[in-house]
Amino acid sequence: MKKIVESYRKKLATEEGYIVKRGAQLRVALCYPNVYAVGMANLGFHAVYEIFNQIPEVSCERVFLPDETEMREYEKTNTPLLSLETQGNVRDFDVIAFSISFETDYLNMARMLRLAGIPLRARERTRHDPLIVMGGAASFLNPEPIADFTDVVGVGEGEVLVPQLVDTILSNEGAKEDLLLALARRGRGFYVPSLYDVRYDATGAIESYTPKQPGVPVRVGRAVAAENPKEGTLRRAMRRGDLEIAESLRQQNVFAPSTVVWAPEAEMGERFLIEISRGCSQGCRFCWAGFNYWPPRVVPARDVLAKAAEWRGRTDKIGLVSTAVCDHPEISEILQGLREMNYRISVSSLRLDQIEDELLDALVESRDQQIAVAPETGSDRLRKVINKNLTNDEIVDICGAVFDRGMLTIKLYLMVGLPTETDEDLEEMVRLVERIKDRMLEAGKRFGRVGKIIPALNGFVPKPNTPFQWEPICEERELKRRLKWVSKQLARIPNVEVRAMSARIAHEQALFSSGDRSVSQVIEAMAKNGGDLGAALRETGFDPAFHTSRARTYEEFLPWEIVDAGLGREFMQREHERAQIAKSTAPCPSVSTCERCGVCPTTWLASAPTAYVQLQSSLGAKVAAA
Repeated sequence: MKKIVESYRKKLATEEGYIVKRGAQLRVALCYPNVYAVGMANLGFHAVYEIFNQIPEVSCERVFLPDETEMREYEKTNTPLLSLETQGNVRDFDVIAFSISFETDYLNMARMLRLAGIPLRARERTRHDPLIVMGGAASFLNPEPIADFTDVVGVGEGEVLVPQLVDTILSNEGAKEDLLLALARRGRGFYVPSLYDVRYDATGAIESYTPKQPGVPVRVGRAVAAENPKEGTLRRAMRRGDLEIAESLRQQNVFAPSTVVWAPEAEMGERFLIEISRGCSQGCRFCWAGFNYWPPRVVPARDVLAKAAEWRGRTDKIGLVSTAVCDHPEISEILQGLREMNYRISVSSLRLDQIEDELLDALVESRDQQIAVAPETGSDRLRKVINKNLTNDEIVDICGAVFDRGMLTIKLYLMVGLPTETDEDLEEMVRLVERIKDRMLEAGKRFGRVGKIIPALNGFVPKPNTPFQWEPICEERELKRRLKWVSKQLARIPNVEVRAMSARIAHEQALFSSGDRSVSQVIEAMAKNGGDLGAALRETGFDPAFHTSRARTYEEFLPWEIVDAGLGREFMQREHERAQIAKSTAPCPSVSTCERCGVCPTTWLASAPTAYVQLQSSLGAKVAAA
């Protein structure tokens, strides 16, 4: 145990901004089910840590999956899982809240609960065990594979859910059953799996979810950050007479997750990261992030620049986090302000149709030598299937604009195994990479050096709450063949460095993405055997193909539909049907004329932030012009 404590204290010694609160009424262990370096690069994790600790009655500490060295020490000394800030036993906290962004971390959630000495299944826990909460992006994607492990799932965005969760806990100090019922009866934002009976038909498909108690909703609505969501915290501050805290809460923005704890050892730890917008207007049919964060919302430029100014003394590097950087209606003001502060600006990746000269100039000034873009495929036809409206000629021209500024290394995100894909589409992918490479070499002659093209090949995984949610994943052997063929062809091209995921990993992701509660037995077995999926499938006799390799009908109730993401089923079905005939759909238009997907409720729009309305108006104008 001594070495573990020393390891954690060394991490803390490199940080600035972490919080230790003693004697709080409610102790929360905020868990990121991956190692420290990965978790501390997640802005949602930073945001929830800050929101919890802003509540006077709460102390929140971070917990991470131990790295390999730490894990060996945990196992050697039989030490229960510890928190980072005070190295306290995680099992002694009142609430254990998991922030899960990716379904593949479901396994790590199970591993962390086992390491903490907490029964994995909710039905096996007693009133003496902590309340187990799951939140994060995966919570409103498909929480069903870990529903049996979780007391309550926070469905939606933390800015709204954290204050409501705390307010309900502090207002219900009786039995855990009463607390769970109170959360479920809020009607939106909290899914309590134990309060539903799940019925299956003769094939094994889900037939229905039936609430066990009156007042429990048939489907759980997603909570979306709009106006200030901290009503419970605000009410308690007013009751105590804490006018300064109350006024601070009133003035807080809709959302603006950014780096809270300065942690140089994290991935991208030398950069200040800030979210400038959430959601994407384009409607790419494979993209869970685009659909699940609808409606698109933005952080006002003044708030982005104010936070950037606060951090300028720590670093000269800033990363703008967004699914659509250049869709921000004030992106010019943001870039200008950051350049005046002498920030070196970077972005995680760029949509090819949103690369503008102003942003490229800022990236050049930042001395970024690599940029990441996402053609997704090499075929104009297949790009219409996925609703990405660019041609190969346009992609080569855009990459050329990057190369002409001296950025000669480019990373290309590409997918293999997309619906309706043929071998001809794969051949066109190879030809597209060759054309981009030739354009890079042409520009390189002027700079006296050459760069590199880095195709990153991923197997397509159908995601819940997207138009491709009814699609099967490409059969594993066939997906392996396609990935191997493309990788081999690309590897023959000079100045091209191929990186490819395995078909096996893609199928594992598909199982965790599209499975129902029965998948929990596989995760439980994997947590015991070191993460071996094959061994877990043999032990349980589980057939993953039922969840991953069959096309679902429109009549089937899908496991993740217990969560109401707000997107209309008719809209999703229509988009899926349009994909089959390679027919594209225009981006999210002006809210004043659109009732297309159903995600924007009238009550939300009535109080929508000004910047959001500006964004929608500009997008509507683009559609009209098109």
